[in-house]
Amino acid sequence: MQPRPDRLDVYYGSELAGAVHDSAPLAFEYASTWLDGAQRMSLAAIPLQPGRQATPEVQAFFENLLPEGELRDYLAAQRKASTLFSLLLEVAGDTAGAFVLVAPGQTPEPPRYEATSWEAIAAVLAKRSASTIDIHEQGARISLAGAQDKTSLAIFDDGIPRLPKGTSPSTHILKPSIRRLAKVWHSAANESIVMRAAALADLPTAEVFYEPRTEACVVRRFDRQLRPDGTLARLVQYDLCQLAGTVSDRKYEKEGGPGLATCAELIRRYSAQPAVDLRHLVRWVFFNLYVGNNDSHAKNLSIYSVPGQGVTLTPFYDLMCTRLYPGLSPEFAFAIGGEVRPGEMGADHLALMARQLGMQPRFLSQQARDMADRMPTAVDQAAREIAPELTPSARTLAERLERFVLSTTKKLAARLTA
Repeated sequence: MQPRPDRLDVYYGSELAGAVHDSAPLAFEYASTWLDGAQRMSLAAIPLQPGRQATPEVQAFFENLLPEGELRDYLAAQRKASTLFSLLLEVAGDTAGAFVLVAPGQTPEPPRYEATSWEAIAAVLAKRSASTIDIHEQGARISLAGAQDKTSLAIFDDGIPRLPKGTSPSTHILKPSIRRLAKVWHSAANESIVMRAAALADLPTAEVFYEPRTEACVVRRFDRQLRPDGTLARLVQYDLCQLAGTVSDRKYEKEGGPGLATCAELIRRYSAQPAVDLRHLVRWVFFNLYVGNNDSHAKNLSIYSVPGQGVTLTPFYDLMCTRLYPGLSPEFAFAIGGEVRPGEMGADHLALMARQLGMQPRFLSQQARDMADRMPTAVDQAAREIAPELTPSARTLAERLERFVLSTTKKLAARLTA
């Protein structure tokens, strides 16, 4: 039996960026070669300085790489990993963004994939009640943040789904319908339609398709880029909780997580095109309000660095109508001018939100009105595109979703732009 390592090396491509140490709280130390190198950059909000750091910024960066909530509890029990470091050791090989965590003395291995089929994946999912990560072989080190069951796949030009081995990069995320919450039905169809509607409403949005055999929403990863030689590059990506130094169980504003003003400040600080990205931010807020996505918190906002394009907001992701399901929170994740109840929001709240964001109320009102004008066509087209792949029950969900969004948009837009 191999001795358990007390650190994990953190790589960016073939370069050693530093090491994370098994301590409480977790500690990180940049490699001297990284601090002196040409590609030196900070890991999110962890300052570029020598010596071990055991700060909130370190906890926020690494903790936000891991799944959340019940899914994290499941993985902790499955892998016998009760601490943050133990979970990183067990699953955080291929994570969101550019960095790979490996045991001391190892380096990121050449990518390996195992071809499978949608039917084979569906057969495995049918037997599982918790984490879809079980479609990979035991010992796979794949970590996808978030509370929803999901797993990673590689899909190249031939369209065949493949399972990444070890720390190999994936190209897509498969998100089957949530089964742990009895009243949340056909969430994959919901997410597929809402994500497609966002793109049709002119929001930069991750590409998705609905896969009928697995009844899953399949999302193309925007933090992976295909090189000319056919290999995958990992792009630097941080969510706004990582940049704010906030751990995932404080992601909601009411729990002390970043509010919209903080999100706007982070965009101004990091983005190479802050005016464009701030416009995308407010349009994303209005889209989420109209579509009934009350779970639109700061972890669902990220920035990334695309070669030749600089640092920008990533395409939007994790969009679905949560208000369609009884039992989920009726409050919006962000306060809009101090108000979290969508049914109580009005023009005065929009004006206060504008002041908090350093924007003109007239500009926000224009964006709210424009997004409202786009919603009916966008949702209708998205539902019609995906409906042929849905079961009759999922089509019923799609019809209810469309009626809900049309009604909510009409009522809320009228109040916000009065």
